[in-house]
Amino acid sequence: MRLRQLLQRVSLVLFFFPGLASAQLSGVDPLRALPANYKLVLENAWVRVVHVRYGPREKLPVHDHSERATVYVYLSDSPPVQFRHIEKPPFALTRPPQKAGAFRVSPGRLESHEVENLGDSESQFLRLELKQIPLGMQNLFQRGAVPAVLSTTRLAKEYVRPQLAIERVLVADHRAVSLDDPAIPSLLIAFSEVHLPSATLHAGEIHWLDAGPTTTIDNADGSVAHLLRLEFPPVK
Repeated sequence: MRLRQLLQRVSLVLFFFPGLASAQLSGVDPLRALPANYKLVLENAWVRVVHVRYGPREKLPVHDHSERATVYVYLSDSPPVQFRHIEKPPFALTRPPQKAGAFRVSPGRLESHEVENLGDSESQFLRLELKQIPLGMQNLFQRGAVPAVLSTTRLAKEYVRPQLAIERVLVADHRAVSLDDPAIPSLLIAFSEVHLPSATLHAGEIHWLDAGPTTTIDNADGSVAHLLRLEFPPVK
């Protein structure tokens, strides 16, 4: 709760005083300076997806991130990670341990920070920078936990806003399910093997769906297919 309150206070301050962050940026692009840790895997008109990896006990030097609203999707069970922000005044936040399949939605802010993985295992996640959501938009923040039961087929919207919806999809029991809202472009993020009509995804992989025909998730081999689907409704 304290971490969430601090993040909300920081976001409000930077929304009303944006120069406070921009004046402190280091000018270091992590995609160029830290290619072993940050890799661009997709970019289009809706989203910019960066795969992030922090090795066990790894420390990263100061670098910057964009000011866009961002969804963080955790691909591994991850230890705590500390972020030391190089701003005036400087401050540090420690991200608590995360479970694979969890997510967090942030309203976004300019960031310039150092990173330290405090655990003995790696942390892998995706940064999904949302291109069509204005910086500082209120009521975006939310955390999505991993369901306690992952063995039952279900499609559940866990986050719904006019600009973005996040749906958790679980397919079990040798079933196949059709995704709803086929007219809305969306991004699939797999946490297990996922069979699509045109491709097979493995854990950690993503797949972009243009608006069009209904897509089916097939569980013919009997394993549980687990994924998140981010839907991008038309901007009004």
